[in-house]
Amino acid sequence: TFLLYGLGYSFKFSNWSEFYSNLSKNYRAVTFADINIINPNFIINPNINDENGYTLDFGFRGNYNEFIVYDVSCFYLFYNDRIGFIQKSFADGNVKNEKGNVGDALIYGQEFLLNFNFKKIVNLPVSNFNYFINYSITNSEYVDSKVNGISGNNVEFIPKSNLKTGLQLGFNNFKATLQYTFMSEQFTDATNSIESDLSGVIGQIPKYDVLDLSFSYIFNNITLELGINNLLDEYYFTNRATGYPGPGIIPSPNRNFNFLLEYKF
Repeated sequence: TFLLYGLGYSFKFSNWSEFYSNLSKNYRAVTFADINIINPNFIINPNINDENGYTLDFGFRGNYNEFIVYDVSCFYLFYNDRIGFIQKSFADGNVKNEKGNVGDALIYGQEFLLNFNFKKIVNLPVSNFNYFINYSITNSEYVDSKVNGISGNNVEFIPKSNLKTGLQLGFNNFKATLQYTFMSEQFTDATNSIESDLSGVIGQIPKYDVLDLSFSYIFNNITLELGINNLLDEYYFTNRATGYPGPGIIPSPNRNFNFLLEYKF
């Protein structure tokens, strides 16, 4: 039996600015995926148990004269007994990846969301002209662990920098959107391994950036959309799968196109 609680507060300074803050209790139960083994290189710690902790965030948000929509916030998360991977050696010389409660983890950072509507201040022959940017800086650390060599390491699957930015242009019924995404490097296990093992599951995920472009056009009841993902045809990956279709690196798609034709009766 456990109690999950939360408390939120907001205060509006003006018509375009609001302060907000939230505090809540966290809980994550052990799932079937956490204890399901399909790879002989993996083992499960028999003492694995649920995670718990709390989340705190506060920030400012608002809409200034329909020109700037913003949300600037700070967040702080604490996990007790966070579930993760470590590399464990045995007396016979084998090294396997063990999943269990690695230690207490701290995750904190800042996030910025800005959307500028230049149509409100510049007289341009367009129906809309927006620039947006969403950027987060995240720091993570295992502050306490019973496993040797874990305390002070970064928490896995948490990149320090995460950026999404782009432009949106509209000419009457035509709209075009260009978006750029950047993700810094991240670790896949609590030991912060750089190089991969034979399974391909453990090891760093390198930084990558992707450019996407999309178009849409509306004519009476017909909507046409064209999207080009990975416009510059970058080679990268975002995941090291422990099971199907892995184990190992799952490459992201090369440059690809999607097309939509919609008719409304």
